Amino acid sequence: MCTPFGRRVKISDMMRVLRVAQDRDVEKPEGETEAVLDPEHLKTLVRHLPAVDAHAVSIPAQRQQPKREAMLQITFQHVRVQPPLHGASLRKTEICAWVVRVWEPQPPEGQEPLEWILLTTLPITCASDAWEVVQWYGWRWLLEDFHKALKTGCRMEHHNVQSMDAQWRLLAILTPIALRLLVIRRAAQQAIEIPATAVVSQEAVQIVVLLDPRHRTIETAKQLWRAIARLGGYLDRKSDGPPGWQTLWKGWMRVMDVLEGVHLATLLHPL
Repeated sequence: MCTPFGRRVKISDMMRVLRVAQDRDVEKPEGETEAVLDPEHLKTLVRHLPAVDAHAVSIPAQRQQPKREAMLQITFQHVRVQPPLHGASLRKTEICAWVVRVWEPQPPEGQEPLEWILLTTLPITCASDAWEVVQWYGWRWLLEDFHKALKTGCRMEHHNVQSMDAQWRLLAILTPIALRLLVIRRAAQQAIEIPATAVVSQEAVQIVVLLDPRHRTIETAKQLWRAIARLGGYLDRKSDGPPGWQTLWKGWMRVMDVLEGVHLATLLHPL
């Protein structure tokens, strides 16, 4: 989710934002006005706070639902989250945090309204801070896609390395590859026609054209995405879904092998 707010982001800050699942007991800090109805429960409290700001945001396509624009409202509140009364808990004291609620008051007909209730230990002093927390949480899909590219595509967990040092070295090799696959895939899924040369080099595009007999030229990232996946075994039939990570990985490795051979041949036989 994109918002017009943003400062330099630290990964450690993003990890301090989570989505509320359990309706925990809370106490509001002294001196702050009480919410109506049930102020002792987190979700009830924040759902009765008035909106402090609103913005139109772009909602990506998901679960057979097309991409759309939504007008979201936001509110936030400083709270003290109480530990569970029963059950295992490593923390027995309350947590001072900020709760943020972003929701869609008027969803399109036939669609469920969007609502996120987030909890963060980062201080929130204004609406811009709250929108920034929402933006950080919205990036979780991008991070999940990157992990899929690394684990499913690059098969990070299938490499038999025995030491932590070897794991770091392997991660250093595979991370740029996973990032490249993610860039290709996301560019291909954009509504606009992004040029293929915006995500890979012109040499790589030419290699794919030579290896894939279906294309005389490849102009867009979407054409490139499917062509690379076909080199990895993707059948690309009308009934097939979009290319998966493994076929994209195998196809890209083939392109890189051929490209390396071209570079070696150039060194051996310079023009």
